[in-house]
Amino acid sequence: MAGIEHGAGTPARNVPLVVDLDGTLIFSDLLWESIVLFLKRHLLQAWILPFWLLRGKAGFKHAVSGGVELDPAALPYDAALLEFIRRERDGGREIVLATGAETRLARLVANHVGLFDRVLATDPGVNFTAHNKARALAAQYGEGGYDYIGNSTADLPVWLGSRNAYSVTHQPFKLADGRVTSQLGTRRGGIARALLKALRPRQWMKNLLVFLPMVAGHALDAGTFGAALFAFLAFSMCASSAYLLNDALDAQDDRLHPTKRHRPIANGTLPLGLAMVASPLLAGAALALCAWYSPLLLLAVGVYFVTTVAYSVYLKRLMMVDIVVLALLYTLRVLGGSAATGIAPSFWMLAFSFFLFLSLALLKRHSELANLARAGKEKTRGRGYTTADHLPIGIMGVNAAFVAIMVFMLYFNSDNVLVLYARPHWLFGTLPLLAFWLGRLWILSFRGEVNEDPVLYVSKDKTSLAVLALCAALALIASY
Repeated sequence: MAGIEHGAGTPARNVPLVVDLDGTLIFSDLLWESIVLFLKRHLLQAWILPFWLLRGKAGFKHAVSGGVELDPAALPYDAALLEFIRRERDGGREIVLATGAETRLARLVANHVGLFDRVLATDPGVNFTAHNKARALAAQYGEGGYDYIGNSTADLPVWLGSRNAYSVTHQPFKLADGRVTSQLGTRRGGIARALLKALRPRQWMKNLLVFLPMVAGHALDAGTFGAALFAFLAFSMCASSAYLLNDALDAQDDRLHPTKRHRPIANGTLPLGLAMVASPLLAGAALALCAWYSPLLLLAVGVYFVTTVAYSVYLKRLMMVDIVVLALLYTLRVLGGSAATGIAPSFWMLAFSFFLFLSLALLKRHSELANLARAGKEKTRGRGYTTADHLPIGIMGVNAAFVAIMVFMLYFNSDNVLVLYARPHWLFGTLPLLAFWLGRLWILSFRGEVNEDPVLYVSKDKTSLAVLALCAALALIASY
C-alpha cells in the first residue's frame, strides 16, 4: 500500500481525504445493486426502468433507489482501504465520501462504515461524477486542496484537481498534467477469470444427463452422439446464464454466507453489470441455436430456462417447492437429450431419474442446514427453512433414494430389459452398489461432510466414482 505524500509545510490533517464509493470503497456499484434489488422485489415492474432512464442518469438513480431497501452490511468492502481510511481519520484528517451514488444510499453506507465526516452524492438534479464532482470539490476545497481515491476514467478530472491522486486499480492512470496515480487498497483485476468462474463450468457435468437416453437406448453411433453433444452445449449455456442471474440476485445474501461469499459476484471480482448483461446474451444464444436445430429441443431448453429463472427469482424461497423444482430441472436435462436425439425416454428412466435427483436435491438442502446448525445459526437467509428442518428433509431424502432403487429393481422385469440386454441378470449387481452409494452419501451428510452440491461432491469422491464405474461395467457386461 502506497503511503500518502504531503506537500512541504502542509500538515496531513489540513488536507481532506476524499474517497469514491462505487468500485473504490466497495468492489461493487450501488446503481447495479439497486437495479438487482428492484428486479428481485418488483420483477413485474421491470418494464418501467427504460422510462426512468428518460429522466437522465441522476433521475434514474433516484427513482430506482426509492424502490429498494439496501443492507449496507451486505456490501463487499475493500478491507485494506477501510483500514487506511481509519488510520487517516485517527490522525485528524477530514474524511469525505464523494460518490455518484444516490444520496440516501450513500448516507446509509457512510453511517454503516462510521468513518466519514461528510457525504457528497447524487441528487435528482445532478449526477455527482466526473466534472460535476471535480467542480464541486474545487469550489469546496480549492484546486489541489484535497487528496482523492478513485477507480475509473470518470475520476480523471477529479484526480487532476487533487493534490495527491490515488487509485485502487491494478494499473495506474496517467493524468493530463503528467502525474500518475498511486495505488491504494486491494488491487483489482482478473475480470475474465472471475467471469469464467461465475459461469461454473464444473457444474456443466450435470448436463451430461443429456447423454442418458442415448446410452440407455444403446444408440452409440456418431450421429446420435453429435445430437446429444449439441444438447449438452445448449443446456450448458443456459445453465451458466441462470447461474449468473441467480448469483446476481443472491449477491447480498451470499455475502453473509460462510462459503458463498467467495463467489465472484458476491465478493465483487465480477461486476454486477457485466453479469446482468452476459446472462441474457448466453440464454438468447442458446435458445437461438435450439430454434435452428430442433423445435423439440427448443421446447425442452426453453422450459428449463424459464424454470431456472422462476427458481432464481421466487421459487427457491418456497419450502419444498425449491427441492421439487431442482429434481425436475435434472429430469428436464434427460428430456432434452431425448428431444435432441429423437430417442423416446422410457417410463422407468424418468421415474428412476426423478426419485434419484429428488434424493440428491434433498441431500443438498440437508447438508446446508446441518452445517448451519453446527455454526449456531437458526435460519437460512433467502430460503424458507430453519435448521430444525434438516431432520425431516433427511428422512424424505433417504426414502427417495430407496424408492429410486426400488424403481430400478422393478425395471429388471420390464420388456425394455429383455430387448436391450443380452444378459440382464448382471444388472442385479448394481442394486447393492446403488444402496451402498446412496446410503453412504446420506450418512456423510448427517455427519456434515458433504459441504457442497452433492453432484460436485460425487465428481471428486473416489469411492463414488469407483461405484459408478462398477455400475457402468455391469451394464456393459449385461449388454454384450
